[in-house]
Amino acid sequence: MMFDKLKTGKLVLDVSVPIPEKFLNLLWKENVIIEKANRIDITTIRLEIDYENYSEVEKVVKKCRGKVKIIHREGFIFVVSRMKKQISLIIGGVVFIGGLYLLSNQIWAVDISTKENIAPYEIRKELTELGVKPGISKGDINVYALEKKLEDINSNILWIRARIEGSTLKIVIEEKVTPPKLTNAHIGDCVAGMDGEIKRVYVNSGTAKVVSGDIVREGDVLISGIQGREGDEYQVPAKGTVIANTFYEKEMELQISGKKLERTGHIDNDVYLNICGRKIYLKKAINKFKYYDKIETNRGVINEVMYFQREEKEVNENKDEIVKKAANQLEESLLKSLTNDAKITNKEINVQDIEDGKVRIKVMFLVEQNIAMTPN
Repeated sequence: MMFDKLKTGKLVLDVSVPIPEKFLNLLWKENVIIEKANRIDITTIRLEIDYENYSEVEKVVKKCRGKVKIIHREGFIFVVSRMKKQISLIIGGVVFIGGLYLLSNQIWAVDISTKENIAPYEIRKELTELGVKPGISKGDINVYALEKKLEDINSNILWIRARIEGSTLKIVIEEKVTPPKLTNAHIGDCVAGMDGEIKRVYVNSGTAKVVSGDIVREGDVLISGIQGREGDEYQVPAKGTVIANTFYEKEMELQISGKKLERTGHIDNDVYLNICGRKIYLKKAINKFKYYDKIETNRGVINEVMYFQREEKEVNENKDEIVKKAANQLEESLLKSLTNDAKITNKEINVQDIEDGKVRIKVMFLVEQNIAMTPN
């Protein structure tokens, strides 16, 4: 019964039939209640009926070879009908707002700013051990407690500031500036040329001071230049190879969407004589370029200024492909700076969206290499 009440509604119709009187008689015969009936012209009648009788009216109009047009409708049934048409939009809007709310309450990027002695990878690893990583809820992070924990874990931190900005956890670290490290290294000892995690140790002469799994810092003694039994030691030049896992971080910014300025290949130039600080132009550039790069060449007396035209171009790159290509370029750049015996065993790619359609690509490389060196 309740559902039947919800289906109530009123319709105002304009019915055009050859003989309106015959049409009305047929309606009364079918027990269709007409609340109002007004004649518009010879063949047109305006009727007000209940929504539930509309199908009967349509049948009678067809019998009379006429036409029916809905002028006005009102009632709950029509409100429901309009809501049905917009339900997908409403649901989509609710889902979008709900999703946006949930996502805005989580951390999706961790931005770490350090100096020279602490690698961002090292801090990122410590954060992961503390359970802080992309996807964590903002409510689960107490930035002041986090600052204290990181200070306790890493003795090289002088001052740290952790703050949540939007969906990014930003960490700024000031490092302790300490005097040069005094080690127990003697002349002839092999020491670590950089920080790393020991993997394998091969000793040609001397005594190994580290084993696989040890974490060493730059300057730590790896192979001592002493051999022999206790009480019968003698000095030798320490020689050997110490393979360790080391870490390198490289980054690059690229544009994947929007507009960027690119050189078109069109060039204009000024050529002038520089005599006692005065410029005497032999050739003056027209330079109607809106955007350009300017390069000045100083050759003493005869000088030149080059103008390279640049124009805005639409950029629409595939993000996955551009990230993969950039990571490979960074890897190639790193390989050029490494020795031939070093090899990259793993890499971790972190992509961060920044303004104006740009992305910042950070790649952490795990490199296995010999870190043993003999200080001069």
